[in-house]
Amino acid sequence: NTMKKSVLIFFLSGLLLLSGCGGDASNVVEESTSTIEAASTSTSMPPTVTPTAIPTLTATPTPLPEMTYRISGINLGPYLYDDPNLGAVVSEPDLRNLIERIAPYTYWIRTYGAENGLENAGAIAHEFGLKIAAGAWLSGDVAANEKEMAALITMAKNGEVDLAIIGNETLLRGDLTERELLIYINRFKEEVPGVPVTTADVWSELAQYPDLIASMDVVAVNMYPYWEDVAIDKGAATLEDWYLDAMDTVNAISPGKQIIIAETGWPSCGENGGPANEAFYFGSFTSFARAFDVQFFWFEAYDEQWKASYEGEVGACWGLWDSAGNLKQGMDEIFSGVVGGGSVEPALEITYIPPIGSIEDLEGYAWHVIPDKYRVVVYIYVPNANGWWIKPSFDDPLTEIEDTGSWSCPIVTGGIDDQATKVAVFLIPSDYVPPEAAGWSSLPQELYDAAVSSVEVNR
Repeated sequence: NTMKKSVLIFFLSGLLLLSGCGGDASNVVEESTSTIEAASTSTSMPPTVTPTAIPTLTATPTPLPEMTYRISGINLGPYLYDDPNLGAVVSEPDLRNLIERIAPYTYWIRTYGAENGLENAGAIAHEFGLKIAAGAWLSGDVAANEKEMAALITMAKNGEVDLAIIGNETLLRGDLTERELLIYINRFKEEVPGVPVTTADVWSELAQYPDLIASMDVVAVNMYPYWEDVAIDKGAATLEDWYLDAMDTVNAISPGKQIIIAETGWPSCGENGGPANEAFYFGSFTSFARAFDVQFFWFEAYDEQWKASYEGEVGACWGLWDSAGNLKQGMDEIFSGVVGGGSVEPALEITYIPPIGSIEDLEGYAWHVIPDKYRVVVYIYVPNANGWWIKPSFDDPLTEIEDTGSWSCPIVTGGIDDQATKVAVFLIPSDYVPPEAAGWSSLPQELYDAAVSSVEVNR
């Protein structure tokens, strides 16, 4: 349809970086709002009370970048090390510290329960000018569900909930039936009629229940291209198709009802993960969200180490911040809009230029590319050796990009290389064969045409 074509053109022309929501983003819900729990990575709330140590009070926080973009929402799981299934509890000071750190980057937070320290989340979020989508964690345990519902209702009556999320993926797990879930939703509506309410689940489940969709103030959907084995460079376009299909179905049931992407994300470790992939998906997804004015909650704020016991390595690295409270590599560039003023087109950066006479390596960073699909090629200009030379050698002309996006290249490999006065660097597709310059007066135009980004500097 027309909307899909327009977004395809949007992606091809260069992805906008963050969901740079201005005033509109702060109103994820006026009459209705939504968000959702940690889909594939969430677990049941703890049955007991055991204090958990969170190191963020002593960690050295990443310096706050100059903020250009704030995303509409972030999912917050505050149990960074200890397993909530074994009784972990987050203290009020630790929770305040966790929320304060992310507050400048978002308009909303979303939590996954209303007990074990999370009963304080609404008041703290409001203290920092944030809105909160607070959840009641529901399972097959009726007694535990009653405690969660009572706690969430108390928060809402105190004015500490901007959106209530009754259960997360309860249909997917088979913990509740549609009828049982509707009973909990309707109970909340009766007790706190002024607070919008929803549930959260994957679209394949929600699509089966039109009565449930009709009951929600907004529809909250978890969408993860990663868990469907979608390639990283097709992740955002695939999610776009899912969202538009969901929108068609929802409009047929409840015309005009808002759909919120309650969770999406990409891990910075594990199979098909990595910092560069996480940053790439972050940028490409949020460009789609901005184009369609889609409200969303990114999964998640912090890495939660305890999840590795359930999901392997990949479970513990979905955060924008690591579990020590440090913003991950590359994210500050995104939030500050350094790259293209909000564009996520591939870009090269040289981070270290060795001085003339030095034998050190040239170093840099490749932004917003899939490392396996691109290479860096370096040329140096040596006046007393007739001009441009490819580096590091004719036999090894390509420099690989690390998973983090960083790269380094030896530029002094013989002769008088250390006397080079210029350096030219090109970001090229991995299957491109670069010209083997050997004392050329200039570099050919075909090299510039093939490169997706290039930088030339004087030493």
